[in-house]
Amino acid sequence: MLGSLYLIFLTGFFRGGSFEYVLTDLRGKLPLLVFPLIIVGMPTLSKKKLNVLLLFFVAAVLSGTIFSAIELFGRKFIEIRDISVFISPVRFGLMICFAIVILLGFIFVDKLQKQLTKMLFATLVLWFLFILIKLESGMGILILSILTVVFSIRELFKSGSIVLKIVFSSLLISSLIAVWIFINNELDHFYTTPKIEISQLEKTTTHGNAYLHDTINYGIEDGKYIGLYLCEDELKEAWEARSSYDFDGLDEKRQALRSTLIRFLTSRGLYKDKEGVRQLTNEEIGFIEGGIANSNYIYKPGIRSRISKILFGYEVYQKTADPNGNSLVQRIEYWTASINIIKENFWWGAGTGNIPHEFEAQYNEMNSKLSQKNRMESHNQYLLVMISLGILGFIWFIFALIYPGIKTRAFSDYRYLAFLLIILISMLTEDTIETQTGVTFFAFFNTIFLLNSKDKSK
Repeated sequence: MLGSLYLIFLTGFFRGGSFEYVLTDLRGKLPLLVFPLIIVGMPTLSKKKLNVLLLFFVAAVLSGTIFSAIELFGRKFIEIRDISVFISPVRFGLMICFAIVILLGFIFVDKLQKQLTKMLFATLVLWFLFILIKLESGMGILILSILTVVFSIRELFKSGSIVLKIVFSSLLISSLIAVWIFINNELDHFYTTPKIEISQLEKTTTHGNAYLHDTINYGIEDGKYIGLYLCEDELKEAWEARSSYDFDGLDEKRQALRSTLIRFLTSRGLYKDKEGVRQLTNEEIGFIEGGIANSNYIYKPGIRSRISKILFGYEVYQKTADPNGNSLVQRIEYWTASINIIKENFWWGAGTGNIPHEFEAQYNEMNSKLSQKNRMESHNQYLLVMISLGILGFIWFIFALIYPGIKTRAFSDYRYLAFLLIILISMLTEDTIETQTGVTFFAFFNTIFLLNSKDKSK
């Protein structure tokens, strides 16, 4: 059954299309076949050995977060995702989530006796949460929130104690209320601006040039009007005195540098004039050249910064229909294209080898404004399987993911339940098993848990 996941994708080989693409895809997914074949012939792991293996994994994740912290505190990054030094920040976020589950399990389920070890593990949980937030892993935070809800409900049904039922009910309700309050606060922070009277604002710069005060065309970001105190003539002169990048050209992200500069100055609370540019540090000039349009992306990375990026990107998308530059908005294009392809290939799919052609044709048909480098595939594993293999292949894919855990009763192990939920949730916004890191992470631990799912008391 475990190897059938690989066989599912092997069927896509027979639908024609790019042989090279299919071969690359099948080679990348070999862990789905290789790990079951290797691990099935190994002795079953005792509880102690499995725990040691999981702790080695936690140690590996910890080492990765230490390198991330060095990048973070040294501000050696342009994009916050760059602090994930070795692998994709999305996959790293999934691993951090699983490491947190492992540590919490040792503390609360296995009930460690040594207080020092408990304190160490609790500290590591807080450290991992800190890195996850600084990494702006929206998916990671969502996964942990869903796991909290799922396990609270699970304990509600399992527990015979009225006290525990009250505790877990309170935890569940409090979590939902906290999320609702947080989202509302972040929306207020982004959209709520102080009341201003244009007639009361300064009319000229310190050099006597007129300011433009525009509260309509430039929009709002982090509760600030971007178009206030704007003098483009001074801005251009001051910028070109400090940078070799053309004021009317593009930054490193292929964005209009003028817009990047104006937004960065706004986020710093500076006027968009000669004096404002003079107050920027040389490091900040480099940030702007690199395409960083908001100082908070560098100085205050975290969930608020991530939400700000999403909201600003969506505002731009609504006005211009241009999704480039914002990963969530780009996903709207990916999912729209994916659904259109599925409609045309519902039963049998388009075949793995035809995926690149199908997406390119669909983007052209949609007149999508996505740049060529941003014209990617589904960023949703479920949609991609539907495109490749059709509804019948999709049903088998879901069956092959879920049934082994039911058959082996592996879901009784909270760690496997949490692990599979992490994978399944991530597939909603990522092609989780389309990368080497993702498929290896899934195939290894999925096989380990399923083949070692019997009671371990040794």
